[in-house]
Amino acid sequence: MSLSAGACLASQVTTERIITLPDYSASSPDTSPILGPNGEGSGGSRISIDGEITSETPDSDDTDSDIDDTPDMLSDQPVFTGPLPTIMSDIDALPMPVQNMHKALYRAALSGTIEALRTPIEMNEMPPILGLEEGQGDPIEQLRQMTSAPDGAEILAILAEILESNFVLIGQGTPQEMYVWPYFAHYPVSALTAPQRVELFRLITSGDYEEMDALGQYIFFRVGIAPDGTWHYFVAGE
Repeated sequence: MSLSAGACLASQVTTERIITLPDYSASSPDTSPILGPNGEGSGGSRISIDGEITSETPDSDDTDSDIDDTPDMLSDQPVFTGPLPTIMSDIDALPMPVQNMHKALYRAALSGTIEALRTPIEMNEMPPILGLEEGQGDPIEQLRQMTSAPDGAEILAILAEILESNFVLIGQGTPQEMYVWPYFAHYPVSALTAPQRVELFRLITSGDYEEMDALGQYIFFRVGIAPDGTWHYFVAGE
């Protein structure tokens, strides 16, 4: 797409949302290898925007200590030391609820009518997170505002391309289990092969890539669908 990640964020973000960056450390218990789809229901609870287990640091009222033992979780670039997630491509191998939601989203994206996305939205108990804002008015209007094209054609094209890409399963066996498109969202940029970078450039611009390479992670649009078919998010950003 010609739309850059930076342009998307400039046109849509009105509030600041702090999102935990993916942690590829082999020492983390939440980053076990992704083995492939065998998901049973994930429940209807809301998860984090990135569909991953976020680290939680207890609040402390102790402000007297001069020693900060908290590890640096916001280093300039994530250091990858763990196994790469398994990249998946076979939609037919997904749990049927996931297939149904993927089909509904893809069909709506190709329809050329932004209102067609109301059908998959209403398949959920609650609307998905769109952009970087949760529950801010009508979901269709949120989608319209995510790009500069008022008829929604551009965001539909982006959604279609995202859903055509390969994907990964994250959080396997946990309440945060999620199928995520594209797989780049949970794959270190530094580990991409030359053919994988070609895949990535089908979604982003060279300017986007430079920014992602500096951050060490993909920051363009991504879609998350739980094993029970719940569409959790369609977002962009870190």
